[in-house]
Amino acid sequence: MPPTLNQASPYDNSVAFLTDKDVLTNATNIIPPSLPAAICYGRVKDPESCVPKAWWKGVFGDNLYLQTDGDVVEDPEITREEIRLLETHEHIRSIFQSVPPSGSTEKTRILDLCCGQGRHVLQLAELYPHLELLGHDQSQYLIELAQSRAAVANVSDRTSFTIGDCRAIPHDDNSFSLVMVMGNSFGYFATDNANANLLKEIRRILKPGGFAVMDIPDGAYLRKNFSARGWEWIDDTMIVCRERELSKDKKRLISREVVMLTGRGVIRDQFYAECLYDLAEVHQLVRESGLIPEQREEDVEENTIGRDMSKRGEDLGMMENRHLVLVSKPLL
Repeated sequence: MPPTLNQASPYDNSVAFLTDKDVLTNATNIIPPSLPAAICYGRVKDPESCVPKAWWKGVFGDNLYLQTDGDVVEDPEITREEIRLLETHEHIRSIFQSVPPSGSTEKTRILDLCCGQGRHVLQLAELYPHLELLGHDQSQYLIELAQSRAAVANVSDRTSFTIGDCRAIPHDDNSFSLVMVMGNSFGYFATDNANANLLKEIRRILKPGGFAVMDIPDGAYLRKNFSARGWEWIDDTMIVCRERELSKDKKRLISREVVMLTGRGVIRDQFYAECLYDLAEVHQLVRESGLIPEQREEDVEENTIGRDMSKRGEDLGMMENRHLVLVSKPLL
């Protein structure tokens, strides 16, 4: 049995979802009200209006996410490659390798924020058993899976997980040497201010002189090169069709994902949106939050492991072109 969850209270400000009725009002093939709610909404005139205000609560709520995005989030080889890329950064490698002085019980603490099923935490726990590794995510399903996997891997003694909103992290000020935001988990909120609040929360929990690393989509690339239509076979019986368009203000990529099984038809029709930040915009948000970019924009290289390593090699969406952005908290 997995260890008991270390629960954290969700973010206090509840955010409403759009209902099925709200979505159907934007569809061109309205289903008569006497029929059950549709699983698939058909052709939609305005996908942006169909995105739930807290879309991440539904998208990451069960195992379907791991299946449809499994070519980049459930492949151990890709996880190891991402850790290797982190190790190429001198500051991050130094934190990974830091060992407490003889006689000291204090361990180097690292937080994987928006950790999902804990793949980076578990990989680091095997590679660096002297670290204290923590994960935090809003998805109870993914956190329970992370704890189950930690128990199977016999690393529960050096890993722990909490559930809650990433804007209200249940840890003390100045308590982490490194915060990681991996797997395209920055830019979910609709406004710059909301995304900057996440950076301010990271600043709060970082030790002075500590570092944060963010794996983010290359917004400048995606604005010009996103695929308006895409589809892929997940296995012999499941297919995913995706539609994408820029938001009206050109700042977000609106995505729709329709999942079908050959024997059952459509089983999921969901909408989500992510902000498209180029490096200059990210660095501006970083500075406004009180953090310091550790690299010049021209020195940040693309991280294309999704495209290069995906075994399916099909529709990767926002995971196709990414950057690793390193920032630090000023010394007091």
